[in-house]
Amino acid sequence: MSRNGCKQRGLNKHQPQKKTKPVHKSMGNHFNYVLLPELLAEDSTRSLVHEMINKVHWSRKQMDLYEFYQSTDLSNMLDSRLLANFLQLLRKQVRPWLEEVTNLKLDYVSASCSMYTCGDYLLVHDDLLKDRQIAFVYYMSPWQGVEEWNEEQGGCLEIFASDDQCFPQFPVQRKIPPKNNQFAFFKVGSRSFHQVGEVTTYDYPRLTINGWFHGATNEAFVGGDSSRAFPRLAYLQPDINNRPTLGLLLNDVYLKAATRRSIQKRIEENSEICLYEFFKREKFELARAQLLNDATLTWRRQGPANAHNYELMDLSTAKGTVEELLQLFRSNAMFQLLRDFTDLDLYGVDAITPTCSVELQRWSHGNYTVLGDGLVSEENTLDLVYYLNAAEGAAVITYLSPEVEQRTTHHQNGLDDQSIEEAEDDPDQEDDETCQDDSVLLTISPVDNALNIVYRCEGTTKFTKYVSRNTPLDKGPVFVISCSYKE
Repeated sequence: MSRNGCKQRGLNKHQPQKKTKPVHKSMGNHFNYVLLPELLAEDSTRSLVHEMINKVHWSRKQMDLYEFYQSTDLSNMLDSRLLANFLQLLRKQVRPWLEEVTNLKLDYVSASCSMYTCGDYLLVHDDLLKDRQIAFVYYMSPWQGVEEWNEEQGGCLEIFASDDQCFPQFPVQRKIPPKNNQFAFFKVGSRSFHQVGEVTTYDYPRLTINGWFHGATNEAFVGGDSSRAFPRLAYLQPDINNRPTLGLLLNDVYLKAATRRSIQKRIEENSEICLYEFFKREKFELARAQLLNDATLTWRRQGPANAHNYELMDLSTAKGTVEELLQLFRSNAMFQLLRDFTDLDLYGVDAITPTCSVELQRWSHGNYTVLGDGLVSEENTLDLVYYLNAAEGAAVITYLSPEVEQRTTHHQNGLDDQSIEEAEDDPDQEDDETCQDDSVLLTISPVDNALNIVYRCEGTTKFTKYVSRNTPLDKGPVFVISCSYKE
């Protein structure tokens, strides 16, 4: 991080500049935003950045939705004169002006500093919580030659349009790169979906002061749009007409009775196991080569954008070895094998209506799933996860204990005010990653030709970590066969 030219100066009476008109942008589906260039007097951002670097206590924030550094609320920074003065600017000058131009009654402002270094991001959310009315971001990049970032450096405020059900849709509609001394704001609502694109430069951090102007209960929040349910997996009964020969596909060791008993004991004790070299090596190699090279396989991006972002194969286009493997996972033979592995009633006279879901996913840079994406288990479920063309750091799955689901709504709507309040109570608190350690039940890392079996109880949730652009994918995308079974 460069500190060149960061001399201590005042904010020149904190007077917003009058010479530049705000830039108002109207987006489809009711998402409007305003850009106000040159909010402060010239060189004021240098002073703010100097104070942020030297006086702010940064807390690392890491969860399914985000990864970056954040400060406490500005109202808690009594020893940071310029940041305290900036908060007064928001309270005494910006807030009355916003009330005038928006016709909203704004009662107070919450604000904190954010710092995104290379690899940091904030995924799609709408900011919609009970009394949030206006969201804002003030950008600081006072270094010579990088006053305005380009898209290749990342860190853009990325705007999404939404469909008739108020779900955000790919692709991104507009990217707003960080620009020094620019103030951006928008009305928070059921369609105000946005994200902070991953920062890809190591040269400078993305520095902002951001937060919300609060007022009466937001009408969109009362309407319940913020808690709309994501689409869920479709479960099917086993395909009784498909009768694969396990001996032609599976590693011989997993066909032995002694091995099955050992697997059952391990799952009974730990609720999970990883079966290495599950398929015969030649079958695995054929399937991987086909997935990488067969242009006739059809893929579609899986949304909505605030739930997940990866590609899903149209199973009707599968053929050859790939089709063999996919058919196996839905066959009676697999239901019977899983009964032997787990002692669950998935096959035989005790089975009532066993069902399964099967997906073949393709993972590349920028892909993710988040908590509450429709994959929360409403009943006890057996998950199978199988990797092809695995790469370290791509399609890593984390299982969390049921109580984490209680926080899902807040995470869907971005970093919540409670996080800031907790930081105020204890400025030396450990970061989010450490705080959630007790909630992490299991992390699955990609290994080629390894079948992960996880038995999760009702309420257990999971997410697949965002694939950073720093993740090497030299061999191409990672493929995941993801299945769930219910008794």
